Amino acid sequence: MKDSPITIGFDDATFNLKTNIKTTQLIGVICQGTRMVRVVRDNIKIDGDDATEKIIKLVRDNEKHVQYVLTHTITFGGFNLVNLTDIYTETGKPIIAITEREVDFDSVESALKSKFPNTYEGKLRYIVEAGNLYETDINTAGGISKLFFHCKGINVKEVELLLEKICIDSKLPESVRIAHLIGKIF
Repeated sequence: MKDSPITIGFDDATFNLKTNIKTTQLIGVICQGTRMVRVVRDNIKIDGDDATEKIIKLVRDNEKHVQYVLTHTITFGGFNLVNLTDIYTETGKPIIAITEREVDFDSVESALKSKFPNTYEGKLRYIVEAGNLYETDINTAGGISKLFFHCKGINVKEVELLLEKICIDSKLPESVRIAHLIGKIF
């Protein structure tokens, strides 16, 4: 693995469910190591089913440069869940979905059943198919923090090595952290 691996990190922009606006921005930030190189974006439907295809498109548009795909969880725009297997299969790039806390599967399942009583199984399947939720410690400028992740196309030890190279100021990798910050201003 290179000292400055090239990643694209995704997060969604802030949105309000109580408005008539039915889309939000999907923000992608490409970093070489911890240095931001480029920002890409597209619209996704709030509570929709298009985040997977939009991530695939944005990665393909930048595939010459990107080595790894990172996401801030597997949910965007409310319950617009991504299929990690499809993203890995379609792009050929290892994907890591990062979260800062353990997922309460029962609570998520209950929320999906409540919000999507006739179609929740499809969304729930993406969570199950994401596979194991691994836990690791990240040593950053602020000390040691816990981080959780799902991954496809890369083993756990490689993920931990990658995270050591791309997490500095935060336990979130820089590409994801910057995408998160940009998403807050929309």
